[in-house]
Amino acid sequence: MSQARYEVVAKDLMEGISSGRFPVGTLLPTELELCDLYAVSRHTVRAAITQLQNQGLVSRRKRVGTRVESATPVGGYSQSLASVSDLVHLAETQVRRIQNVLHFVADIALAKRLGLTPGEHYFRVSSIRVDQNNLRAPLCWTDVYAQETYAGVVELAEQHPDELIAALIEQHFGRYIDVVDQQVRAVLLSAEVSKSLNAEVGSPGLNILRQYRDREGAVMVVSETTHPQDRFTLVSQMRRDRI
Repeated sequence: MSQARYEVVAKDLMEGISSGRFPVGTLLPTELELCDLYAVSRHTVRAAITQLQNQGLVSRRKRVGTRVESATPVGGYSQSLASVSDLVHLAETQVRRIQNVLHFVADIALAKRLGLTPGEHYFRVSSIRVDQNNLRAPLCWTDVYAQETYAGVVELAEQHPDELIAALIEQHFGRYIDVVDQQVRAVLLSAEVSKSLNAEVGSPGLNILRQYRDREGAVMVVSETTHPQDRFTLVSQMRRDRI
């Protein structure tokens, strides 16, 4: 999926901030300078700067300019997820720590909730994901479900903590992820999840259920992730259809 021009500019500026090319406390080039640098319109530059503001990376003041406030997003991760590649990149910025693995037969209730097949044999990998720069506040708790046929991926997941389990199945079992169905809902953190994530029991959280499907529409993998409210922001964008 091709990126809009302002997204390309925003990504480059973010990389410049994180690498120190634009140090914290300094001003970014002016809008006109950025227009010349990226060969884009002022409108495009402003949209890119807005993305940086939304992540707490910069602040804007009249007659002063755009000041770099942080080298990393404030308040956890703010992510724009529009493709499978975005999900893979998100995994690469975090590290998985497996907590337990369960092998089971799906009952009717669980199968209905997750989109599994009742009576089939599955395994579940439960893990937390952490940012290496903030080990005291894990980003999320994730349960990944897949058919027992792919149980060999558990060892691969331990060896490659920065790769999606769905992507590992794709690589090593000859499957192809064609589409990801995603459901997002508000939840209250359970005692188990709160303890693992160093969060308050019963505090608000964001639950994301993703079903990874192949070209035939069959479910390959299901993941259910729970984030404390202050550690993840899911950003989406709607475009008008062009006639």
